[in-house]
Amino acid sequence: MKTLMVTDSQMCTGCKACISACEKEHGTARAKKTETIPIFCMHCHPDKAPCVKICPAGAIEEIDGILKVNENACLLCRLCIIACPIGIMAFDKEKKSAEKCTLCLESDKIIPTCVEACKDNVLNVFSIEDLQELKNDNDIVFNLEEAIKTFKTGN
Repeated sequence: MKTLMVTDSQMCTGCKACISACEKEHGTARAKKTETIPIFCMHCHPDKAPCVKICPAGAIEEIDGILKVNENACLLCRLCIIACPIGIMAFDKEKKSAEKCTLCLESDKIIPTCVEACKDNVLNVFSIEDLQELKNDNDIVFNLEEAIKTFKTGN
């Protein structure tokens, strides 16, 4: 099951609670803050992810729909860090391995730490299946279309 993090940039207040919680949970923040919103791993499709394609050791693997760095296989070449289109991968000096957001897959948490910490409900995690169901729900599609019309007209 492929999983995605969805950020509602319009609702973000810039409080950095998500980044602080991530740093506290993992020792380093696996997200970055731009001037306006936090940036997280896009959890690219494994067949298209630049970090996966460039890794000479095949150290970035899909596990339960999430791309994860196999610390034991990582060669420390840092090519994945360079290849990441949003610059979110990092080097963990303690583990001596590349690292990225795993949506807290390695913990017992059901909800990622950053999502749990966000009091403004800016961050959400969806599976591709969840998003497909939402897309196929005519009531939601109608309501979204009406909301967009209202937003555009200001009525």
